[in-house]
Amino acid sequence: MDVLIPLALLATGLIIGFFVARHMYTGSDNSTAEKRAEQSIKDMMAQQAEHHIHQTRQTIEDIENQCYALKQQVQEYEILLKQGDSDDASRVPFYGEQATSYLRNNLKGKEKNKESKVAGAQPLDFANTGSGLFIGSAGQSTEEKTR
Repeated sequence: MDVLIPLALLATGLIIGFFVARHMYTGSDNSTAEKRAEQSIKDMMAQQAEHHIHQTRQTIEDIENQCYALKQQVQEYEILLKQGDSDDASRVPFYGEQATSYLRNNLKGKEKNKESKVAGAQPLDFANTGSGLFIGSAGQSTEEKTR
């Protein structure tokens, strides 16, 4: 029994010493590794933040350019509207009424000039007399005769 108690105390000391040494050894390496990991994460996040800010500024500039162009277009449109209102008062009334009466008169004259054609008459050849295919009588056609 005298030997058993010191051996038990020795085993307990070895176990406690092993865990304390392991904690101390891994704790110092762990803290430097954690510091490096944290630093790399901070650097990466800083780069991403710079990239995000750069893209945001470009987007804002694009939007400002589009707003400026839109403002110019609206101003030009307003100017055109103001010019249109002032020009309407000084213009002669719309010419549509005059144009329609002119077209009516001209169309009536053309309709009168058209020759009336006989419905059953055959057209003349180039020689102004019936010849070739256009020779025929005003009587029945060959199809009507065969019936």
